[in-house]
Order: sequence, then structure tokens, then C-alpha cells
Amino acid sequence: MKPKKRSILRRILTGLLLLIAIPVIVLNLTTNFFIRKTTDLDYSDWMLETLDGGRRVIDVAMLGAHDAMTSDISYFSKVDPLSAGSIQTGLVGALIKGFSVKQAKTQMSSTADLLARGVRYFDVRLTYNEAEEVWYTTHLYFSRPFSDDLAEIETFLADHPGEFVLIDIQHVYGVAYDDEAGYAGIHGLIDASGLFDRAVRDDAGDALADLTYDDVTLNKTRGGVIIFSKFTTDDPFVWDYGTSIRSAWANTDDEDAAFAFLAAEADLIDAGTALTGNQISGYVGVDSRQGIRVMQAVLTMQMSGSGILNGIGSWSLVAKARGFNAALIERAEFLSWLASMPVVMVDYADSNHLSFNDALMERIVSFNQSTEI
Repeated sequence: MKPKKRSILRRILTGLLLLIAIPVIVLNLTTNFFIRKTTDLDYSDWMLETLDGGRRVIDVAMLGAHDAMTSDISYFSKVDPLSAGSIQTGLVGALIKGFSVKQAKTQMSSTADLLARGVRYFDVRLTYNEAEEVWYTTHLYFSRPFSDDLAEIETFLADHPGEFVLIDIQHVYGVAYDDEAGYAGIHGLIDASGLFDRAVRDDAGDALADLTYDDVTLNKTRGGVIIFSKFTTDDPFVWDYGTSIRSAWANTDDEDAAFAFLAAEADLIDAGTALTGNQISGYVGVDSRQGIRVMQAVLTMQMSGSGILNGIGSWSLVAKARGFNAALIERAEFLSWLASMPVVMVDYADSNHLSFNDALMERIVSFNQSTEI
């Protein structure tokens, strides 16, 4: 081959490689190209300072963090084989890892920081890291040992009597919910953290619907916790998810569809036809007005051609959440939704973009103080 032809061919090959390499590199960037904005205010004692002692726990409006303990997920996190899909593994998984990480990480802050910014409901996903023999928080990728988050919650509650936290062990991967041995490891972690000493027991004689703020905090003298799980266990320190929580998921990446879903969900709850335990297949729960009602105000990437393109265009779940969160609380229907679903669970819960965190906490406090339920 003549030198000139070889040079042309080399240029063509180089151009083709660049056409492939540049999108792959961009796809795998995990930096969020926005200035992270959080509040300067401290909401560590908002319950103590604003709640009436007789208010029922199920009616307390509060900020919740969706997939709460995922802030440590990064490009260098290892794939969790128990929660990840096939697309996150192998060669394809390696080629799109940065993109997948951006769709897995839903929070930017530690549990301690989320608590300081007002979060009181934690939606938790757990998996067992076989290599380290440690329970981890997860969302497709390992985030951090669950014991770290439990320690931060215990420290916060010790330092802030009058506050209480709801821990919803929403998903546990790789373990059947009727597996007592599988549950034992999680029980041991919580016990070791000291949180069971603060936990409201399910066998104390009070129904969840009857528990008041004063009951959980011993008349504002201690930090309290209520723990929920889907495990079929007689552990008195853990409340049964099936009879306790209503949490319906829109499963959409479209804002208008998500808002329409929340409106329909509020109507079902208000009519008494929405039951607890809706995320357990085949389960028939109780009237959700007797339990915790969660407003799942989240957008989710769709595994379709248009959904993937939308995910690429919106960059990351936390980037998408910045705008969606602010739009949510400006909806004319928001306060009526809050009455139906008092736990406002969002991605990027401590974002103060367009003053979201401060504005929501102001609405929550005002709602709790002014609404008779």
C-alpha cells in the first residue's frame, strides 16, 4: 500500500475511533455540572420546636429521602450483583458504568447531613457484600456499610431529644423475607447500633395509628425511632411493612405523568380504597389512612429507547430531581397532597435549588402546626 493511501486510511480509522471514544467518555463522566446548593439553616430540632405532643405519628408531615443512603456511590463503586441488572455487568456494564452510576445515585449527602437538613424518613435498600461479609446500602452499586448510617442516626438522636426517625427497610436483596437467618444479621446490626433502645415496640399495646409524637419521644425527652421491614418476623422492635405503609410509585420519567399519578394516589387514599403493603405482591393490607402514607415524588429512568435518551439528556437522577423537587412544592395541589401523603419522599432531598429545602421545611412546619387531623 502506498504511503499516501496508508495515511488516508489511518486518518479514517482515527476519526472512527474518536467518534466512538468521545461519546463513551462523555457518557461515563459522573460529575454533575451544577453548583451544589444546600441550605444555611439547621433543621436538627424542627420536631421539638414545632410539633404538638398529641399529634399522631402517621399524620406528621416530614421530608423523606428516597434510596437514602446512596451518596457514596461513585464511578469506582463495585457492582452489587444482587440488585444490578445484566446491563450493569460485563463489557456493556463497563462501557456505560458512569451513566449507570448517575442513574443509581439519588442522594448527595451523608445520613448525618440529611438529618440536619430536616429528613426524618429514610427509604433503605440493603444487600450483603459477600467479599467483605458486611451488609451494605445499595442501589445497583455498593454504597457503604449499613452500620455507618445506623451509627449516624444513633448519634443524631442522642444529641437531639424530641426528634424521631422512620427507617423503612424497603428492599433487601438476595434474602427471602421469610428467612429468619437472613434477617438475623440485620437485626444484629441495628441492635449493636443502640437504636433498639430508642425504638417503639410493636408489642407495646398501641396500634401504629394511635402512636403520638409524645409516645415516640417519651414526652420530648429522648430521640425515638420506628423501624419497618417486609420480613415475616416476630421481632417486637420492627413493625410489619405490610400493615403499616402505603408507598405507591409512578415509575415514570415524565413530570406531568408523575404529578397526575400523585393526584390520583391522593384521591385513592382520601376515598379509603388505597391499602397498605401495596409493594408486596399479592398482599392485601388495611386502609392506608391508618398507616404511614408516602408521597413518592421521584422520577425514574425508563429502560426504553426514548427513556435512555431522556436519561442521557437529563444527565443524572440528582440533576433531574433539582428541578422536579422545586416544581413539586409549587403545585397548587401540593398542600392537599400533603394531607393525603404526609411523607414527602424525594431524590436529592437536601437540594436548595430554587430554595426547595427551605421552602418545603417551611410548608411542613406550617402544615403540622395548622392542620387538625
